[in-house]
Amino acid sequence: MRINITIPVFNEEKILNKNIRKLLLFCQSNIQSNFKIIIVNNGSTDNTKNVAEKICKDNKKIEYLFTKEKGRGNAIKTSWLEKDADIYSYMDADLSTNLKEFPKMISEIKKGYDIVIGSRLLKNSKVGRCIHRTILSKSYNFLVQKFLHTKIKDLQCGLKVVNKKVVKNLLKKTKDDKWFFDTELLLLAEKGEYKIKEFPVEWIGNSNTKVKITKTIIDYVINSIKLRWRIKNESKY
Repeated sequence: MRINITIPVFNEEKILNKNIRKLLLFCQSNIQSNFKIIIVNNGSTDNTKNVAEKICKDNKKIEYLFTKEKGRGNAIKTSWLEKDADIYSYMDADLSTNLKEFPKMISEIKKGYDIVIGSRLLKNSKVGRCIHRTILSKSYNFLVQKFLHTKIKDLQCGLKVVNKKVVKNLLKKTKDDKWFFDTELLLLAEKGEYKIKEFPVEWIGNSNTKVKITKTIIDYVINSIKLRWRIKNESKY
């Protein structure tokens, strides 16, 4: 069974080498299936390209893709559509989510779930981050739950695993290429009655995040309104 582990990167020259090698060592010790780590550079302007290419030369388990268009959603879709696999996943390059839960999430896909997502908002989750980002995250998830009537507690955690059916049937139906991609994919899957499981994770936030919070919130609100209209008016996925 082939596993695609996608790492979207934008200007990550400082952490990329260390974190990709950490991920590789973890997967070699804990992932029994055949896996590939796909670094997807979406429009970086620093030395990310050279760092990524050097890592790939050192190990055949790591591959590199480049896309001019920025956006986490664009990077994930590029990798998932270009690289064939049986199970697809992605995680943030800063490895904020503890890797120890990753093999368990893969096992849940093998057991029959379509999507397994890391969640920072379950009872057994352990989260460390500044108070204002905690408030923003919880507020966003609360608003989406009420506005779009979803049961999913954490839509934006940067660790998700999906099966081939999701990539084949749903991925091209997502329209957002940035941070809203996660929310859109999950809500389309929920409407289509795909089997989704939230998994408690240990998550330590990065204070140097590149997310522009105010702009991102505005984008989320606009996209949520558009998605609500689509879900209401389009046929079942």
